[in-house]
Amino acid sequence: METLDKHFRDLTRAAFARYGFAAAELFGRWPEIVGEDLARVSAPERITWPRGAGEDRQKTGGTLVVRAAPGRALELSYAAPRIIDEVNRFHGYGAIAAVRVVTAPAWAVEVPKSAPQTPPQPAAEALVSTIDDKRLQAALRRLGSGVAGKASPQDK
Repeated sequence: METLDKHFRDLTRAAFARYGFAAAELFGRWPEIVGEDLARVSAPERITWPRGAGEDRQKTGGTLVVRAAPGRALELSYAAPRIIDEVNRFHGYGAIAAVRVVTAPAWAVEVPKSAPQTPPQPAAEALVSTIDDKRLQAALRRLGSGVAGKASPQDK
């Protein structure tokens, strides 16, 4: 049995190369490369190469175009030297010489980290388990999880 990863790379190589991403892993491993804090508010868009860079496997002096969430372009501009270092470390050579930050017109809303869920109260669970009607038990458990701030079983 083969993994789809091998076939996916073969199918997408031409599309990624068209936008300057000879190594498509830069897209998928962006949070790992630049860190979760920057990855939440940015995404690589393309790499532009200087004229005469050739078609060799190790192009150098490229400009990485990074899409930034609205209001985060300045933060990414300040982080440009760090981004260059991390991307070049990922590639293993000096592929990127500059970072150009563009603001995205629309960006996904940052999802706040969820609050820690409270464990079920043993006393309440003991009371609910004494009820004979299973439907009433389920309804009371849903009510209890809603009151405690957890997602109800119906939301899953």
